[in-house]
Amino acid sequence: MGCYVLAVGGTGNKILESLVYCAAIDGFYTLDGEGVRRPIPEIHMLSVDVDSACGNTTRAKRAAEYYEDIRQAYESYPARHPGFHTAVLAQRWNMNLSRRAMSVDKLVEGHRRDKLLSRTLFSRTESSLEYSEGFRGHPDLGVLFFSDLLNSLDRLRAEGQPDEMNNLMDRMQAEIARGEKVKLILCGSIFGGTGASGIPAIARFLRERFRAGSDLFEIGAMLMLPYYKVPPSSQNEELEIVVKSSTFLDKARTALQYYGMEGMIRSGEGDEKGVFDALYMLGLPMEAFITTRIYSTGSQSQENDAHMLEWMATRCISHFFRTGFRGSEAHNIDCYYYQWHTPQLSWQSFDSEEELYRKGYTSLLKAAALFFAELYPSVVKCAAGDRRSCTRIPYCAPYFSAFRKKGSVEQAHLETLVQSLYHFLNFYSNWMIQIIRTIPSTMREKRKSETLRTLAAENYDRLVKRRALLTQREMSPEEGRTWQEETRALKKEYEEMQQTRAMLMKQIGGYAWLSVLKDAQDGMREKLYRQEEDIAELETQLERWQGEDSQLVDPQTVRQSVERLDAMQRVADTLELCREQISGDIETAIRENVVERAPEEDAKDEEALSQNGLMDAALMEKLHTLLSQYGLKPNQRNAHVFDAASLEIQKGLNKLSIQRVPDRLDTTRVIAGMGGGTLHGSGAEGALCSFLTTLLRAVGEEEGL
Repeated sequence: MGCYVLAVGGTGNKILESLVYCAAIDGFYTLDGEGVRRPIPEIHMLSVDVDSACGNTTRAKRAAEYYEDIRQAYESYPARHPGFHTAVLAQRWNMNLSRRAMSVDKLVEGHRRDKLLSRTLFSRTESSLEYSEGFRGHPDLGVLFFSDLLNSLDRLRAEGQPDEMNNLMDRMQAEIARGEKVKLILCGSIFGGTGASGIPAIARFLRERFRAGSDLFEIGAMLMLPYYKVPPSSQNEELEIVVKSSTFLDKARTALQYYGMEGMIRSGEGDEKGVFDALYMLGLPMEAFITTRIYSTGSQSQENDAHMLEWMATRCISHFFRTGFRGSEAHNIDCYYYQWHTPQLSWQSFDSEEELYRKGYTSLLKAAALFFAELYPSVVKCAAGDRRSCTRIPYCAPYFSAFRKKGSVEQAHLETLVQSLYHFLNFYSNWMIQIIRTIPSTMREKRKSETLRTLAAENYDRLVKRRALLTQREMSPEEGRTWQEETRALKKEYEEMQQTRAMLMKQIGGYAWLSVLKDAQDGMREKLYRQEEDIAELETQLERWQGEDSQLVDPQTVRQSVERLDAMQRVADTLELCREQISGDIETAIRENVVERAPEEDAKDEEALSQNGLMDAALMEKLHTLLSQYGLKPNQRNAHVFDAASLEIQKGLNKLSIQRVPDRLDTTRVIAGMGGGTLHGSGAEGALCSFLTTLLRAVGEEEGL
């Protein structure tokens, strides 16, 4: 069985990195007749992104390369070992970008009629955008690009030009010709540019290309719905294309409507028009969105933090690989949603795979933590041939003592493998730290600053509603003592809310306050959109009832619906009034430059990791400190900071994973276990794999890892 992943766009490549770590714990598997997990031998991954310099794309590729260095070393390892069984063969689709028109203007250059059409469809800013940094959230630009790209593949083949997508298709075709099943899944976001345009275009192309072998060709998609926000852009929107969080939901809604109307999900095994056998969707409610800490629209600076949903996406992809969609299993053709059964993110959130994920990911992280806190300096010395380290340090001697007699070539090979292990564990540790950092506040303990911000948002929501009500009363005043007393009470409440707003604004600071206003604007815009949709639906229904279907509906029902429509319109008018007021507050905040106002409260906890249901936040902070120190040149490191962080990790290693009972395997027992290890295999591969296998078993939370 051939397994393939196409990572489309920046989000797709963030998922690709998560796939690498999932492979490291044998998270991709099939079940044999007895229900035993069997790791998938290999997965072919192709990165599809016009932004070749994208930081997330580069990071995913490097993580895959370091992983493969270690996994390939295990190929000659003669003993059983935890993890590292699935080959991750990752490539980037070059797309022959140097020979391709890199903007709409260039694409229609020399074609008068096409140029006129492009001026109608695109603004000057859009048509001149260089594709080299992605499509900046504009899938309409991506549609043109991918259409041109896919239509050129046969020409490239005829010319003998190398192309990664053609190579991938050749491999899939050969597997189908041998009667083997081919499973392909595309992953990316549908609220951006590259993923939204590339996933349906490439999927349709491949479905048509392998139509003759459709009984053996299964195709799925991992669609990411909105799950984060981006900071407001400082660019001039008239001169520069900017990415705005406020458009994410509309784009996702439009994309889903397209998937539904176009019948992208196959209705059954015999559906010749449908494309996907399985469609997986992941997203979050708006209140769970996090604002990206470091955000860039493209190029090397686009290295955005990992997110738990990208981790969850790997589980969906694993499900696709082990699920059949033909014959007796054709009933599995469907659209899948990730069912969440826990109030907060914890190991229990992984349901049937809780044990696999808790053992695998925790053991790999504990191995990394101890590696950086204690083992790495000595292992480096051993790899360099240091006699004392190789023979006298208990956790090195069983594996590296033989290298005192090896030649320079083998020694250099060992040093290279040690560095690959260092980089892989470094990448993995940083990835897990980012996962913890970006857990939505609704799924973990809140920081003090977040609690204050929540209070500010709730108070502002009530304030806006009170202000709208007072405005409506001023526009339609009534006579009577009761009405006047109610108005005075409302004004008093409003004044108290204003005082609370001023106090909370000082506490959280101007930047956080502006974010509160932006969130309120997005939320009000979404409420108004839904209300207008409901009004339009009821108006259409009433038109039928008062026209062609008038004889079929009771007059009382029509009157009640008219009354309900009036009430719904009044609600819409109130929402519109609230939206206008929020927009005015945002304009005032920008004019007064509130972002320069520092918070009164200590804002240091904004960057701190919060306690959660996966990993101990304090120990993860110490690990982050260690990695930061390793990132400095030796003469720039703070020895006191380094040693203090190392000591804290070693003291708390058995408490790193959040469990009901702390792990009994503390650092002392782990080191003792390392000293009692055995060398299996030969050469640099045998030494490194024996060391890593013993380490993973020694830190394993439970026997049998």
